[in-house]
Amino acid sequence: MQIKRIAAGLFCAGLCLSATTACSGNGSASGSPQATQDSAVVSAKTKAVQLHQLTVRASKDISEMTAVFLNTSTGKTANVKMEQTGGNNNETNNVFSCEADANAYNMVRVKYGETESMDVAFNSFVSGWNLKNDELLPYTVGTEPSYDPKFETKVFKFDGREKNIYIWTPDDYDKNSDKKYSVIYMFDGQSVLTTGMDRGMDNDIMCWNVSESVESMMAATDNKAIIVAIDNGSPYRDDELVPDLGHINMERDSSGAKEEDISLKRGSAFADFICDTIMPYVNESYHVYTDAAHTSIAGSSLGGLEAFYTALAHPDKFGASGALSPTFGMFPEKEWESFLSDKLNMKNAPFLYIYAGGYATDNGDVAEMMYNKLLESNYPKDNLVFSKYEPGEHFIQYWRNIYPEFLEAAFTHDVSALTFGVPVHYEDKSDPYAEYLEEMELDKANDKPGYVYYDNSETKWEKVYAYWWGGMSYNSVTKEAYYFADWPGFQMEQIEGTDIYRVVAPLGVQGIIFDSGVTDKEVAEGKDAYQTTDIPYSTAMIGKIYKIDMSVEPKADPGAMKTKRRYSAGNWSDYATDK
Repeated sequence: MQIKRIAAGLFCAGLCLSATTACSGNGSASGSPQATQDSAVVSAKTKAVQLHQLTVRASKDISEMTAVFLNTSTGKTANVKMEQTGGNNNETNNVFSCEADANAYNMVRVKYGETESMDVAFNSFVSGWNLKNDELLPYTVGTEPSYDPKFETKVFKFDGREKNIYIWTPDDYDKNSDKKYSVIYMFDGQSVLTTGMDRGMDNDIMCWNVSESVESMMAATDNKAIIVAIDNGSPYRDDELVPDLGHINMERDSSGAKEEDISLKRGSAFADFICDTIMPYVNESYHVYTDAAHTSIAGSSLGGLEAFYTALAHPDKFGASGALSPTFGMFPEKEWESFLSDKLNMKNAPFLYIYAGGYATDNGDVAEMMYNKLLESNYPKDNLVFSKYEPGEHFIQYWRNIYPEFLEAAFTHDVSALTFGVPVHYEDKSDPYAEYLEEMELDKANDKPGYVYYDNSETKWEKVYAYWWGGMSYNSVTKEAYYFADWPGFQMEQIEGTDIYRVVAPLGVQGIIFDSGVTDKEVAEGKDAYQTTDIPYSTAMIGKIYKIDMSVEPKADPGAMKTKRRYSAGNWSDYATDK
């Protein structure tokens, strides 16, 4: 089973324009083919115009900018030319701004020259956006943008292992102030605050920038908050973020894995760990509210699944949940029905914010199912909203861009421009697999079936596995789509009487690894593991055999993964099946 969605890319009504946008006087509104929720926009019609200023800080070489506002519920758009409201000969940046109705639009992108940014959240919880390397990053207007937040690291233990918790407080945090701070709990803390693998973070390139979003919110509203980011970056992530709701959905698994290979389902215990261990520490150590009304929890992918579960299992602790691109497909419908059976009529039902991108590229299919199921089951409609962005994919940029909308939902139990209480239906339910085949000009009918082989005569691994990635793989023999397996991949078949192993060749992928079948969890516990480096793969490798060059010593991974060793050299050669 693929725990993460494999993406094909491997990322009001009725009001006149003069009432909804105000800037230099140049604007246009139009319908969009990307209408993503079939609704009558009842709530939008009953809300008064709420003008909010969009402010974008840009480099000095950008002299003109246009804002494109979007309502992801109705598809309605408006193009507005922005005015330069800051920047002069003595400054290194230009500042552009305009106004639009936050009750009519919930996202915006900017155009400058031949370039367009990605869509980001538009609401009264955003002070401004900083255009950096063609990406809009949250910032507080009037300040110099900085993306190096300071936070405390507190170490707890869960299941006998150390668990890092990163606690961020805003610059104006004052433990002696009259006003307390709300608390936002975030899963995957290794990717939400900052970057830097040398600091234990997920990568060196991008993060959610949640602290900058909260600082921006605090400048634009009266709300104050701290962030408690829980690190789930270990090999045990798939255990910690999957609650025990019953049998895991193995429908799409083609690797022969067992349920326990997918997850040990420690998510229920992990939710208890948050409530019984982390939360008491935070409540006692920081100047925060301790009631559910001022406490929220959020995450994406499996983190979205766990946030959804945690809020519903502990409504006395959490007043709002943000499930972004949640992996609801981890469990079949009957398991969800059992879990939700006593959650539908709770007097203290938490506010549930669900976001998803594309139907097939970002868990939109299962998010749509869950949201509509909750509506049909009479979950309180005022406590449930779905934000659907059909172009979205399963990547950090999309979660960072929409995060201010979650903040609005968490603090107001509302999303101004979206409609509550109506079913969600995706317009685009196309299969990215079919589109990928067309784009890559792959021919399922004529592509030859076959195997790829591995020579184990010198490595002498007890087992040999093959793992591949990149693209939308299909089985070259059965033509089965989504022919993937989670690490360490598919176990290869030993050819009797030889040291040669084989596996049915994939088609449509870009890389392959041969390995000794040891999971990252086992490596973290000290078990030796071996693998090749990433090997470029194409259909030309079908019928060929790979052999490692043992004259080049393997290199060990750093830190806790030091017992995993990678061979960097090797060669393909033709394999004669009559050997």
